[in-house]
Amino acid sequence: MDFDVLIIGSGAGGGMAALALCEQGFKVGLVERGKRFNPKQHYIQNYGDWGLRKDPLRTARRPEETINTNYATEYTLDGKQHRRSANVYFRVHGLGGSTLHYQGEAHRFAEHAFNTKSQFGWGLDWPITYQDLAPFYQRAEELLGVAGDANNPFKAKRGEYPTPAHALSPRSRILAESAIKVGMSLLPNPLALPSQSVDGRVPCQHSGGCDYGCVFGAKSSIDQAIIPRAEKTGNLSILTESRALALTLDEQNEIAAVKVATPNGMQQLSANAYVLATGAVETPRLMLTTHEAGSDTAYANTNDQVGRYFMETLLTRVQLELEADIKTYRGPPLDSRVWDYNYPMDNQTSGFVLGAAGYLNPGNDPVQLALRTPGIGHAHKEQVRASFGRDLFLFGLAEQEPQHDNRLFLSNKEDAAGVPKVNIHCEYSQRDHHTMQQMRNKLRKWAEATPNKRVRNGPTTLTRSAATHVGGTCRMGNNPAHSVVDAYGKVHGKSNCWITDASILATQGAGDSPSLTIQALALRTADRLAAELKG
Repeated sequence: MDFDVLIIGSGAGGGMAALALCEQGFKVGLVERGKRFNPKQHYIQNYGDWGLRKDPLRTARRPEETINTNYATEYTLDGKQHRRSANVYFRVHGLGGSTLHYQGEAHRFAEHAFNTKSQFGWGLDWPITYQDLAPFYQRAEELLGVAGDANNPFKAKRGEYPTPAHALSPRSRILAESAIKVGMSLLPNPLALPSQSVDGRVPCQHSGGCDYGCVFGAKSSIDQAIIPRAEKTGNLSILTESRALALTLDEQNEIAAVKVATPNGMQQLSANAYVLATGAVETPRLMLTTHEAGSDTAYANTNDQVGRYFMETLLTRVQLELEADIKTYRGPPLDSRVWDYNYPMDNQTSGFVLGAAGYLNPGNDPVQLALRTPGIGHAHKEQVRASFGRDLFLFGLAEQEPQHDNRLFLSNKEDAAGVPKVNIHCEYSQRDHHTMQQMRNKLRKWAEATPNKRVRNGPTTLTRSAATHVGGTCRMGNNPAHSVVDAYGKVHGKSNCWITDASILATQGAGDSPSLTIQALALRTADRLAAELKG
């Protein structure tokens, strides 16, 4: 099969690039490792016994198997030896990628997030500004029907969102009052959960099940909001349950084809241009396992930049149990955020955000709660009723300081397909440690100011990574000696390869979620790619 453009990966970046290219008349092949899910058939909350069912989407959301989990990072900081257990990075295999399980957060990175080096003296500057990306942010928001409030004092001025912000949930209304007591503002979170229908789909029903697949089809995941639009053009061919194993290069070390394991056997798929969009782990792995002709140099890695500047999410949590039953699972799971600290507090601290979350999912559903609550009979029922709908957690998210030696590199171990796995080395800087401490302090004060609660410390990423947001490894920049792609996502020195996933992020947006930025960048890349193909 030959295409104008072959895209590997159907998540936030790959799916959005596919739509933009299809709408401009190009024949696009979209390769996805997982299956295509039917929300009405596969998502467990369609069924009354969902708490006892095996969840197909949860099975698809699994630790990235191309990571060597026997490799653990060890490093010294302030004279102390630190050891982190093996990196664990969850990624969804399915049409739509990790947007299948994301909760729809749709953040524009703040203006200062694009120039931390020149403004604060640390981090990295992007080769583009917020203003360069603003029209593509707007375009992505319109496609997704993002619900939000434009009057956020911590964000750049902008026009109205496509749909109005969701009203704060009962848990967020309580937490907003306690936030005020400690000098913080809990504000509506912009979400790709349309509060009004934007394309014929029903609006968000506030069921709280985003993480396990929206049974209403309301969440603007790529498979629901983007892929159907691309298919209507007649220009999209989708290959599901197909894994890209290797790049095939020609004599000029340009990509000539991609070796793909499909349900019908191994195939060599070719195109005029190629887009890699499999994430900040798999995209560099695919490049590192492909060697240029007559050389030990991996594809596009002449300057040893592929795999460098790996960034994960700095995360800390505090668990709360409220005395009153306010049904903490009601409403969008992540309907509110604190941006007071998105701008760095001082020279030692990165920007970060705080938030609150409540879920209704397997593990805290009524059946599972009943099974792990001791007792029988009427007393047991009363205990379950007294416990259900009261748990929530507060969390802090920060960007990790980008460091040259935080990287992934090939392991001597192989996966089931015979492809080398990667080791991930990821140290925390002094700034990272200080930022984590500041987040913990703010969360504890917020928790203590909340009435009628029990407080428990939650997990952090200081010792064990469990991040779903990772970036870097093929970062964008103007200088090929210090980056992998240019300001439009095109691989330096190559004529037909582009990248549209989190690997090209220069920084992580001071704690904001990266999905909307990845999508906006993909739209920008697709426009430039289309212009080049048209000549």
